[in-house]
Amino acid sequence: MRLLHVARRTSETYLVQALAEAGHVVETAADIGEALLIAPAGAYDGLLIEVAALAEVPVAGLARAADGGALVLIADQAEPAARTRALWAGADACFVRPVHFMELEARLAALVRLAPGASADVPFTLDPATRMARFADRDLTLPSREFRLLDYMARHAGEVVSPARILEQVWGDTGDPKPELVRTTVARLRARLVETFGQPFLITLRGHGYRLDSNMTGFSSD
Repeated sequence: MRLLHVARRTSETYLVQALAEAGHVVETAADIGEALLIAPAGAYDGLLIEVAALAEVPVAGLARAADGGALVLIADQAEPAARTRALWAGADACFVRPVHFMELEARLAALVRLAPGASADVPFTLDPATRMARFADRDLTLPSREFRLLDYMARHAGEVVSPARILEQVWGDTGDPKPELVRTTVARLRARLVETFGQPFLITLRGHGYRLDSNMTGFSSD
């Protein structure tokens, strides 16, 4: 997942580090005002906002800025009535500290799967908690980077995705293009999919990028 995070204080880095170690791309905003400015152009899977109290959060504005991405709030304290108001205003989830990281990560993944842009026309299922893909009663556990790539391509099934877009959205790399990194990772992932499921699912379109497609007739293995 590609996430935008706002902490209560800039010195608080635990959640960013934990999400990064779990394989997610996390960018930070200095405060909610900055998040409102940069979120609409970022194509984030979710906004993760940490605050002392929900009353200080412009929930409706953040929901609009998320532009289809999940809006998850974490507060030091919040009564059920405050959490209910935040959910009605556009938040997708509200947590009160202490928060169990695995539950937070699983909730984020579930919300991303339910996002309007997520494609239902995918022949396999994915479990972010175990990094497992399932197809035709067979399971495949993937390395973190390959799972993130397959998850992203599944959420954009049928689209042609360029290597530069994959680098930015999956790895968070906006520097010099590294198409060979994408090509190598796609090749490894495709080999695992063929070995386990008998189908590669990922099509290479030379000069354009990659597409996830359940109809594999005439696919390129390059």
